[in-house]
Amino acid sequence: MQPRDRKLRPQFALVVAMMVVLGLAHSWVNPWLAFDRGAIEQGQWWRIFTCHLVHLNHWHMLLNLSGLLLCGYFFEDLLDRTRFWAWLGFCGATTGVALLMLDTQLQHYVGLSGILHGLLVLCLLLGWRGNPWLHSLILLVIAGRIFMEQQAGYDVDYLRGWIDGRVYVNAHFYGALSGVMLYGGIRIVEYGQRRWRAKQ
Repeated sequence: MQPRDRKLRPQFALVVAMMVVLGLAHSWVNPWLAFDRGAIEQGQWWRIFTCHLVHLNHWHMLLNLSGLLLCGYFFEDLLDRTRFWAWLGFCGATTGVALLMLDTQLQHYVGLSGILHGLLVLCLLLGWRGNPWLHSLILLVIAGRIFMEQQAGYDVDYLRGWIDGRVYVNAHFYGALSGVMLYGGIRIVEYGQRRWRAKQ
């Protein structure tokens, strides 16, 4: 499997390193970077995005970084710098805005898991033609899990012993939807580029 863009690797590593530093310093940086509805309403809009980069504790960070590294490894043939930064920027902003606008009861949130769902869905859709059965199966599993998470009685505290907090399942839902939206945008842009080249 050949990487789509070898120059993505140092940038990917830089993001991982940044998140490790933020994770190790969570008690100092979270008050400034976490999703805090009151602070956002007072003008600290950067929190809509930066909340995805910080975590509750070291275990929370390691769980999410493991998922990010697995995506980077298994989908390196699908990701390039444009797609990676589009994911981080678009899914980060879209999911953060959804949390702010739709979940009006939410006061605080941190963690990568929401937009990590977006990255996984994005990559599965991008690579669907190469392995439709496997990718369809994984997409169905993800959809099924998100559906289960939305059911009344779902145990959102199953990781509390590890991450010192509950799992905020709506972030997974919004993140996955943002991945679908980004996939659609990528395909529209690529279609327009092909038509433009054909006219040259």
